[in-house]
Amino acid sequence: MLEIRGLTLSYGERVALRDVSLSLARGELLGVVGPNASGKSSLIRAITSVVTPQRGEIWLDGSPVRRLSQRELALRVAVVPQNPSLPEAFTALEVVLMGRTPHLGLLQSEGRADWAAVGRALEQTNALHLADRRIGELSGGERQRVVVARALAQETPLLLLDEPTAHLDVGHQAAVLALVQRLCHSDG
Repeated sequence: MLEIRGLTLSYGERVALRDVSLSLARGELLGVVGPNASGKSSLIRAITSVVTPQRGEIWLDGSPVRRLSQRELALRVAVVPQNPSLPEAFTALEVVLMGRTPHLGLLQSEGRADWAAVGRALEQTNALHLADRRIGELSGGERQRVVVARALAQETPLLLLDEPTAHLDVGHQAAVLALVQRLCHSDG
């Protein structure tokens, strides 16, 4: 599903990643652990083509990432970023619905499958009761659950989580990690 070969990424003189290689099959769960500024977020940015590595190759389902359009990439990879920028005036439901954007054509409205995916994602993250609340009214933990729900609503085969349990209380941390483990073992 994901293969990285010899990835090197620098920001100016600072090397963020040096000769990183890994292979991840469908259904596998991989945790990358390291101190702050060790390149974990940079790895996610490279996989999603936000930054261009100096060397190496990244493949998703047999296709080189560099050849995928942003839409094709968004249909294959969803990301829970470390510090998401969220529109304060939008409701949680509207933010989670943004996860369906790659599945829609130009000027296409959401259909039954899109609404069902959003409902499942809100339910899976215990955020259904937040649907009508504005993002600006939510706590940090509630916002984090909405961001995870948005990524789940995207329904991609690969989910990249950058500190997904930040701002969550212990109970919700355990629930999110259990959900991620269940998703790895499910067919959908």
